Amino acid sequence: MKEYSKPKCKSSLNKAELAAIDRLCWSWHDPVQLERCFKLITNIAAALIGSYGAAVIIIDDNNSSPNIRYFWGLDQNKCAEAIKAVEHTLTQKELVSTNNGFAVVKLSADGDVKGAIAIDLNGRHVNKNVACTLQEIGERTGLAMARAGICEELFERLAIVDGLLEISKAIAEEKELSYALEMIAERAAAAVKAELTAVGLIDWRTKELHYVQSFGKLASKITGARQPLTHSIRTLVNRDGTPVIINDVSADERIPSEAIAEWGVKSLLVVPMKVRKRIIGALMAANRQGGPFAARDLRVFETIANHGAAAIAHAQMHNKAKTALSNLEAEKAKLEAVLSHLGDGVVVCDDEGKVVIMNTAAEIITGLKQSDCIGQYVWNLHPPVFQSEAKRIIQLMGESQPESSAFWEQNIRMPDNKIVRINIRPVFLKNGAFLGTATIMQDITEHVALDEAKSEFVSTVAHELRTPLTALKGSLSLVLGGAKGNVDAGQAELISIAQNNCDRLIRLVDDMLDVAKMETGHLRMEMDIVSVQERVLQAVKHLRHFAEERGIRLAVKIMGKPPNVVGDGDRIEQVATNLIANAIKFSPAGSQVEIKVRQSHGHIRVSVKDEGPGIPADAQKKIFDKFYQLNGHVWKKDGGVGLGLAISKGIVERHGGTINLKSTLGKGSTFTFALPIPGEETLPTENDDD
Repeated sequence: MKEYSKPKCKSSLNKAELAAIDRLCWSWHDPVQLERCFKLITNIAAALIGSYGAAVIIIDDNNSSPNIRYFWGLDQNKCAEAIKAVEHTLTQKELVSTNNGFAVVKLSADGDVKGAIAIDLNGRHVNKNVACTLQEIGERTGLAMARAGICEELFERLAIVDGLLEISKAIAEEKELSYALEMIAERAAAAVKAELTAVGLIDWRTKELHYVQSFGKLASKITGARQPLTHSIRTLVNRDGTPVIINDVSADERIPSEAIAEWGVKSLLVVPMKVRKRIIGALMAANRQGGPFAARDLRVFETIANHGAAAIAHAQMHNKAKTALSNLEAEKAKLEAVLSHLGDGVVVCDDEGKVVIMNTAAEIITGLKQSDCIGQYVWNLHPPVFQSEAKRIIQLMGESQPESSAFWEQNIRMPDNKIVRINIRPVFLKNGAFLGTATIMQDITEHVALDEAKSEFVSTVAHELRTPLTALKGSLSLVLGGAKGNVDAGQAELISIAQNNCDRLIRLVDDMLDVAKMETGHLRMEMDIVSVQERVLQAVKHLRHFAEERGIRLAVKIMGKPPNVVGDGDRIEQVATNLIANAIKFSPAGSQVEIKVRQSHGHIRVSVKDEGPGIPADAQKKIFDKFYQLNGHVWKKDGGVGLGLAISKGIVERHGGTINLKSTLGKGSTFTFALPIPGEETLPTENDDD
């Protein structure tokens, strides 16, 4: 065999011949023009060599074996020899070669061989110039064929694109899922000329492939059918998601025999449907009598499957969104019904402070209409004198952290003299993002009036009781002093008991008066420069005898030189006395009460630590409430009426301070109050260790 590399010479073809080749071979899939093209190129090629026989042998896209599409001057044996010559030449790199008595010219374009011209040499030879011309014929013809093939493919693609556009239109118009499925099955059948197409979606709940839509003669049988995933067409693409063509299903062991018997298909094309690389189902095409599927069909089917999967995913998402929206609307209706029947006003704002929800009670309390408030900044709902403060509070809420449990509460007098309790809390999503604020409004005008009446009543009763008690105490002192004659030991003891109880009643009345004054804002404070440690030491001095009687040791620790504070010295001493007296009352004999004074975080902190029974966790939040008393013998036996801690809290807060409790049941309690140092702004923390 003699082979020719690309010759360094010019072709002997004239312009007319070159133009004819280009023109005729351009119409590659027009039968009439195709015949003319083959006749022209074989005549020119044979004439160059002086041959009397030639053939055009084509390599079909669907079949790698060469087949003769046009020949003249060759008998059957010569045709077979020509095919063998071409088959051998296809393994070589050269474009023009001789083999088996034939000159073979490859019809190629950019390395893609479309076929070959086989020219019977009849003992003749091919010189360099002839080889150059033959190569020119082969390249011209191959290029024209490639262009013609591209045109045909473009027309086919246009038809497919029309179908894809319809599918995309279904997506854009948010059609129902059934419409999208019907469109996919119908367009897929038209694109690959299949007798049957089906769309199967995976039902992960039942682990089945559900044929939700089909098109063709067997559609009624297939639509709605289900197959286990392990015995369905999905297994063909299960491992790596590679599409599959099976043109003889009877010879493929992957296809269940019962499926072949039931559907009677001969060829099968299966392409996975993927959404973000996840297989959601499969698109299938089958033929019972039609021809086999080709590589081009596979490419087309993949394109439709990709668009179809997107359409299905979009339709499913659309359906889910509709369902979710319907559920949200139902929940919103329920929420609005609940809110409209609440006695308290509710105003919900977004993260910018604009009102998004406002119930009927809030309309009544504020005197504003919901329609006028929605979309407005919430601080505009408050009285003008409070608007700047409300704006600051809302903004601070947005800066808080979910775990801080922040809230703000205050009673406000409205322009119509209603008193409204405002409670503002931040609202956070599960991920910690700030969503907005919820404001609860309570009209407490009647409650405040009742409290004021109650406080006035208590104050009046306390005053009425204090006067006779003071007179009684004075009379008892006179009798005990011998103003009415000598008093023996027995009489003196009885009079002392009466005096002690009289003092106890006077203290109770004083406590009731203090509570009444605090509630009405009339508790008077004589503010001055005060040494907290001196007031604490004074309280300890007064209670030292009481502690000794009960077998309690008082230990006082003054840490460093705490600075003075601005406050009412007598009231500060009253707080220290209450806390130390309580610690003594509830501590077992032989134990110690530790009193510590120190400077910390811009405050003077006073802590009183005992070794008593401790306070239950559920009672610690109520311990500073008025008249609250712990249940149980250990607390009841020495308990008062439950005003001391409430008064202490009120006094400390009037000084701008805080009071808190740390207690563990069975391990004692520590009460701590903190008073601010002038010029210091840092607040104390409850977790600050003593």
